[in-house]
Amino acid sequence: MVDYDAAVAAVQDPNADPILLAKIAYENPEFGANVAVNPRCYPGLKRWIAEFGDDRARETLAQYGFTAEAFGGPVQDQKATAQAAQQPAEQAQQPAAQAAFEEPVATNPYGFTAEQALTTTDQMQIAQIAQYAPELRACIARNPNTYPALIEWLGQLGDPAINAALASRQ
Repeated sequence: MVDYDAAVAAVQDPNADPILLAKIAYENPEFGANVAVNPRCYPGLKRWIAEFGDDRARETLAQYGFTAEAFGGPVQDQKATAQAAQQPAEQAQQPAAQAAFEEPVATNPYGFTAEQALTTTDQMQIAQIAQYAPELRACIARNPNTYPALIEWLGQLGDPAINAALASRQ
């Protein structure tokens, strides 16, 4: 468990270890709002705090435009996700193919758009879009300029829309 004084120091440190911040948010929910505004708080941690944090933390994140819905909805149980993936292939193929090519609505607070995700040649920007705008990952998968390591990572996510977009590349 993180010591109270160490937690106070960490949430105020702009160079705090993101892993330590996650541990603090988990073990000390009263620090959730402080963790959320720390510059080293990564998007996945903000999503977790937006869903599981206390009221003060959720309100703080909402003021910055971060809600669980803005990050793709509530965190899904891995077993439920796996069971949904085991549906008959003929039922899953058609919606997955349609979802891959529908223009996603950009909900990220960073200003990344579907157009950028589809057309940018800047490898750093492609990586940032993949990290900070999960709703645009299917577009990144369709971008011919996306680098191979990111394509491989996207394929491991198990998202039907991303998988359909990756299949269209071949």
